[in-house]
Amino acid sequence: MEKIEFEIWGLQLLEPMALSLNLVMSFQSFRYYQKIKYTFASPFSIYFGKFFLLASISTFFAAWSHLFYNYIGMVGKIPGFATTIIAISMLEYAMAIYLYPKGNAILKSIIYILMTGTFGLLIFELTFLWVAIHTAIGIIFFLGIPFSLRIIKGNDQAGFFFWGFISMLMTLPVELLRLNLHPWFQHQDISHIFMISALYFFSKGVHQTELTKITVKV
Repeated sequence: MEKIEFEIWGLQLLEPMALSLNLVMSFQSFRYYQKIKYTFASPFSIYFGKFFLLASISTFFAAWSHLFYNYIGMVGKIPGFATTIIAISMLEYAMAIYLYPKGNAILKSIIYILMTGTFGLLIFELTFLWVAIHTAIGIIFFLGIPFSLRIIKGNDQAGFFFWGFISMLMTLPVELLRLNLHPWFQHQDISHIFMISALYFFSKGVHQTELTKITVKV
């Protein structure tokens, strides 16, 4: 299915839905960053706050890279790709602290290697594939598997993060199958809806985790 094209002031622009939904995610992520920043101060929430801030920056750049693709091409994707890689790494750091609060040095080293390796692959070939693989590794191994095990054990605190993982996971078949329902609602747009849901669940997960800590201390 061809991308939606439209013209404003003589400019040949693309994908208005991608522009709109990315800007929604950018605003959404920034609001979550602000709420976490002014409410919690643990290393876990600090890293998650950085994830939301970088996700906000990433989706902001992504919005305009879709719109002006005819003029800036793949080069315009670089800021969004770079900030996405770092954002996922911040999420991984947060999860490493959450899962192993007393011993996560090895995991942090692995996260750093994955991040730098992905940047190296981008230099080798500028394609979203490397970003997608890096994101999948983070989502599956730092969210999906650990929180699936917690759900099986009956840990209610894992619920929001688990559903965030499911929301992100749903983007894979949508992208692989190129599920296009309508010219104004193509596979990328459907993936963006799932990502908006994932961001919401991640935010709720952070608040649940931190408020539980406070309750336990009291």
